[in-house]
Amino acid sequence: MRPKEKIEMNTEIHREMSIHGPQWHALHDGYFADPDIAEGFIEKVKQAVMVCEPEVMVDLAGGTGYLLSELSIHGLGPEISLVNIDFSNKQLAGVKDPKIRTFHSSIADFKRSDIYDTSKRFLYIMRSALHYFGRNGLTSLLQHLRSQAKQGEFFVHQTACFEFDRDACCLNMIYELMGSEKWYPTIKELQALMESAGWTIRSVSKAPKLTLTSEELTKRYGLAEDNIGRIRNEIIDRYDQIDDVVSIRPDGFCAYLHYKIYECVAV
Repeated sequence: MRPKEKIEMNTEIHREMSIHGPQWHALHDGYFADPDIAEGFIEKVKQAVMVCEPEVMVDLAGGTGYLLSELSIHGLGPEISLVNIDFSNKQLAGVKDPKIRTFHSSIADFKRSDIYDTSKRFLYIMRSALHYFGRNGLTSLLQHLRSQAKQGEFFVHQTACFEFDRDACCLNMIYELMGSEKWYPTIKELQALMESAGWTIRSVSKAPKLTLTSEELTKRYGLAEDNIGRIRNEIIDRYDQIDDVVSIRPDGFCAYLHYKIYECVAV
């Protein structure tokens, strides 16, 4: 991956440091710490475990370790070692489960050999992280992840993507106007990128959508009040309102991220 792409990803993380740590679990109505919301992803990971029988499970950009803790509670055997990789020390400090080993690194350049015995069978999981790498960095990131997996190993991830070009363009416009490099693909684009990077998609399923209010986006990205007004007006000018993707409110807007859960195998 080119140095610029790493810098962009790390810049996005540094920009959000104020909402890392204990307050992360309350963000977006507690989406990332809600067991009901996580249930579909947890079940898909458990199904993958039954098939590929991993000895090491690695949560890529795993934050506070919530998913690994939930999986442990749901009956993962003690023979599976749990590793949480994240670039934010504030997030890693929130990992309280002693069974989870933490590893400070960008997922763009971690090495399998650095985190565990490479002879072990790995299973990689990830939730809501691919968009951090932007349009220009996503291909390299997926190729890097493939290079750290052996043939036949699984990668289960939950990623925001959209069925229609117009929907993806609307969300990407909002993030661009917020000064963010994050990027959301269409379902077709993501599947093509996955396959070209050496991943075969075994299954795709829906996950609950995430509501992004302009108030929370203001806090998360350190926006000024007039930023929201300009973004709101731009949405009206270009898109007006797209049902289930963006809605206009008198004082701002709501946007909605649509998630899919991908079960992939390294080929």
